[in-house]
Amino acid sequence: MFATIIRNSVLLVKFIALLGLTLKPAPLQHLTDVADALVVAAERRKKTLSALNRCFVEPATDEYALADCFRASPWQAADVRAKVLHFLVRHALEVAEKLNLDKLIWLSLDDSLCEKDPGTKHLEGVDWHHDHNARAKKQASYKNGSVYVLLRLHLGWLEFTINWRVYLREKTVKALNKGRTKAERLSFRSKYELAQDMLEEVQPLLPKEGWTIYVLFDSWYSAYKLIRFIRRQGWHALGGLKANRNLNGKQLKRWFAEQRPTPAKRLSVPAAEGNRQTYWVYVLRGRLEHLPFDVCVLISRRHRGDKSPAYFFTTDLSLSPTQVLKGYGHRWGCEVDNFDVKVYLGLADYQLQKFAGVLRWHAAVFLTLAYLQWRRVRFRLAQPDGPVQSVPDVIAVHRREHLTSFIRAVAEAALETGSVRVVLHRFLRPAHAVT
Repeated sequence: MFATIIRNSVLLVKFIALLGLTLKPAPLQHLTDVADALVVAAERRKKTLSALNRCFVEPATDEYALADCFRASPWQAADVRAKVLHFLVRHALEVAEKLNLDKLIWLSLDDSLCEKDPGTKHLEGVDWHHDHNARAKKQASYKNGSVYVLLRLHLGWLEFTINWRVYLREKTVKALNKGRTKAERLSFRSKYELAQDMLEEVQPLLPKEGWTIYVLFDSWYSAYKLIRFIRRQGWHALGGLKANRNLNGKQLKRWFAEQRPTPAKRLSVPAAEGNRQTYWVYVLRGRLEHLPFDVCVLISRRHRGDKSPAYFFTTDLSLSPTQVLKGYGHRWGCEVDNFDVKVYLGLADYQLQKFAGVLRWHAAVFLTLAYLQWRRVRFRLAQPDGPVQSVPDVIAVHRREHLTSFIRAVAEAALETGSVRVVLHRFLRPAHAVT
């Protein structure tokens, strides 16, 4: 595949300018180049820095300088992350107010694994993690890689991944702190603590009155401390539960055993694919252990003979069982974003040894995702009755824009020089330089 980027995308440059990043000109240009190339190289198998640099017809720098921007440059990933968070939340609220959308916000929490080769040993932050999505039931499944936690905002038809964190095992943190000065040492934060950190960051940016806010998560984040924190903000929690959680002093699996002989409610709930899914549900109310308030708990079966039901709960007692299951379905957007950042934008393709470089790579990838989601909103605002654009749709438009500019530049060069050899030499690289 040949290089097609003549110059940076105008809309990408505009988006990064709207963020108000405080980076110096050189790292800012490098970050813009990487984001631009990540979109153009979306179909390539690996998005290494050298491969990204080869997306430019005339690269402003070489891949070594590009790598130094992530390895040794003083800019901080946390600064970029904060700017993206503030801009996306502000933008979502402005559009919602302009279009008079319902004052209802869904905040979804999820984590995902960036899988690396089993032989990868010398990249800081890469370690063996338990894969709780593995299908094996008799023994645990572990994969080598890094884990991140993301926070997603859903407001009407507006959807943005607004925040993220890289998770490190406590053992990994101790290993990385060896030889570091006190000021450089990392602090261990569990996944639920990272989730609470992100919610604390977004809390001052959200409206205080007149809005209903739900925080969605699966059973791995249903820690009572996180639920109590959510309620202290005036928000509602809606999530999954494990079968061993106690409701009114009795484990949920025991509640299910007692409810099985009784008729269940049959519910039809819209699914992500657009069709409807049927569930058989038992509804319970009471108090979960360590929580000082009542919750509504659903025991949900996919079919009448299902012996392994799913358990859901919400702190909003006014919701019907159908509304609870439909609300939980908003978490599907997290799965889509996880797929997009890993498959299309190469979140797991980093080859940076230092953990600070890994954080900067995550910042570049999630900034690129924010740009694509921002452009998706622009399409919808320009054509309210048009089809809903997905991130791959926006990627296709971005790539087509660069291809159009490339073809125009080739044609203009051919007219100007009148030499096919000169045009080929300028716009096509040797085959061994293309990946």
